[in-house]
Amino acid sequence: MATDSTFEEDVIYLWRTLRSVVLVLVFIFGAIITSLIVGYVGIVILDQAYPVAQQSETARFLASAAFSELGYAIFVGGLLYWKTDLLPTGLRFRRPTRRDARWILGGILVMIVTEYVLTSLFTFFNVPTAQNAAAIEATKHASLPMFGGLIVVSLLITGPCEEILFRGLIQGYLRRYFSTIGAILLASLFFASVHLFALQGSLSGIRNVLLSLFALSLILGFAYERTDSLLVPILIHGSYNAILFANLGLTNLY
Repeated sequence: MATDSTFEEDVIYLWRTLRSVVLVLVFIFGAIITSLIVGYVGIVILDQAYPVAQQSETARFLASAAFSELGYAIFVGGLLYWKTDLLPTGLRFRRPTRRDARWILGGILVMIVTEYVLTSLFTFFNVPTAQNAAAIEATKHASLPMFGGLIVVSLLITGPCEEILFRGLIQGYLRRYFSTIGAILLASLFFASVHLFALQGSLSGIRNVLLSLFALSLILGFAYERTDSLLVPILIHGSYNAILFANLGLTNLY
């Protein structure tokens, strides 16, 4: 009887684990669809309210990027409003502390060093990499408003919205069924995979960039668990992206 009971418990545990992964995939699909809808509707409203924006490729690109990212946060907000017990502790926000500030500065530095090391290794071994669509578009229409706008969007919208989705919702939900390390690994895998749609290049190049994104996401997930505050990965993520765009802008404009 004890063996039967243990077997039944193992089956139940396996089912709940698989169901949690499937539900996360559903969450991601829903977030992407919401992002597309919000991005489209936002541009339509913008064109109606400010027709001059139709003539500015920079304004339309920045608005499209901002609206699309907002779609992630809107999806998470709607999902948690509808399913209040999905995250028993909710999204973990709290007042920042000096310790959080050290984690934020340290996290940004670690991500920059990690990116530098990986890029150097790819270059040394002549390994191909892909390019991000946002970076391609920014370089194509290089201007101070373009790069300045991307920095602002990174800090105020991309960082918060992507972290609310991947660290707040997905990692928080997976933590109910996996260990902390398991939740970080899976959330990072999903985070990197979603960026597949924003990459352009050879298959091997896309794979290498996805591996880099996976490694960077591990840092964000670890920082979230160690500080228990979503503000920390939000500020690390947003600042890191802003630094990348600032560097890209300096390279292309000066």
